[in-house]
Amino acid sequence: MPDRAVVCAELAKLFGVLSHPVRIRILEELKAEDRTVGNLKDILGINHAAVSQQLAVLRSHHLVVERREGRNVFYHLRNAELAKWIMGGTGFILPDAGEVEKMMSAVQTVLTVWGSESKAKPSAKANGTSQKAKTTNKPASKAK
Repeated sequence: MPDRAVVCAELAKLFGVLSHPVRIRILEELKAEDRTVGNLKDILGINHAAVSQQLAVLRSHHLVVERREGRNVFYHLRNAELAKWIMGGTGFILPDAGEVEKMMSAVQTVLTVWGSESKAKPSAKANGTSQKAKTTNKPASKAK
C-alpha cells in the first residue's frame, strides 16, 4: 500500500508541473528540436523572463535538460516520449460526439425559437418608438 501512495504522490507532482499551459507549449516545442530561451520567446510570444521561469520549473523536475555551446544554452526534453504522452491526452479533452450533437441540436432549436420571436415581435427601437409612448399616445376610448 505505501508503494501506491509514493507512486500517486510522484504522479501528482508531474501533473502539477504539467498544469501550466506555457510549460506544455515549451515541452511540445522542444519535441521537434533543441531550442534556446530566445527561440522559445519568439515562438511563444512571451518575454524572456517568463520563458526562463517556466524552464526552471521544468529543469527542477528533470523534464528538461540544458546543453551549453559557448554562450548559448540549448534546452531539450530529457525523455522525448513525454511530448507524445501529453498529446495523447487530447483524447480526454475532446467532447463526446453525442454531447456535441445534443448541443448543436439545442443551439438550432434556440436559434429557431428566438429567431421567430424577434421576427414576430418587432422591437420598439426598430420602430423608433418605445412601448410606453405607444400606450400613452392612444386616444382615450369614448364611453357610451
